[in-house]
Amino acid sequence: MTEYPISAHYREHIVDCETISKRGVWWTAVLLIKDPKSGKPFIGLYRWQSTKDGWKMRKRFTFRRKEEVENIFRCVEKFAQKLSEFPSEPLTETPEIPHDDSDPS
Repeated sequence: MTEYPISAHYREHIVDCETISKRGVWWTAVLLIKDPKSGKPFIGLYRWQSTKDGWKMRKRFTFRRKEEVENIFRCVEKFAQKLSEFPSEPLTETPEIPHDDSDPS
């Protein structure tokens, strides 16, 4: 199993996990963790950034109820379908802004 950069408190309690993406300096993953105090499972969606000191957590969302996860999936699915309604524009270079080199004084 991949060593995920989460706190030692939870590290030994990962039930299942999956990396969503790991590109450049960003790493996103979903982890199913059994809470060491309550024994109840929760889902953690994590986003880390690679720094000179190692991976640092930048975002974390936790979900403890199945209904909450299902509602999020429903909303994401709805919005994902709308993505195709927007035109894809090719990346273009940023136009150079002209500089006024004259001295105002």
